[in-house]
Amino acid sequence: MKIIIYASQYGSTKQYADELSKRTGIETVEYTEITDINQYDTIVYLGPLYAGSIMGLKKTLNKIRNVQDKKLIVGTVGLADPNDKKNREEIMNGIKQQVHGCIYNKARVYFLRGAIDYSNLNLKHKTMMAFIHRKVKGMKEEEKTAEINAVIETYGKNVSYIDFDALNPIIDEIQ
Repeated sequence: MKIIIYASQYGSTKQYADELSKRTGIETVEYTEITDINQYDTIVYLGPLYAGSIMGLKKTLNKIRNVQDKKLIVGTVGLADPNDKKNREEIMNGIKQQVHGCIYNKARVYFLRGAIDYSNLNLKHKTMMAFIHRKVKGMKEEEKTAEINAVIETYGKNVSYIDFDALNPIIDEIQ
């Protein structure tokens, strides 16, 4: 049995999960609603990146028993360019800190770009993004990471980098 589990704060990851479900015929479930993750042999987890971690990942995947019998696929959704090597390394380090080593070693990880609409952010996230933007906009170019550049580039805007074709490698991995 296969399942797509997702976490989504503002909708980008849900869009990816819904499209992946449409293309594969696999059921989706929000991470807060998953009851028995161990009944599935293929588990796809899609989650948004927030401050170096993936929303719901730890709570969800650390419930898996008999990891060696599972196919685990993790898709991260963030604003920063996933083709940036340093960005990918930072995401992988974040995953490593969130899940047990056996899960980290077993999971195939894919990087997707999301979207942001500042008009829809809650007060906490607007305040946090304003603070981060003020802090990083004056940094020297050589100090800026892909994530910092994404914050600067998208600050205060409605921007979408969603690309459903980026799901193709995940679909190939599932099959």
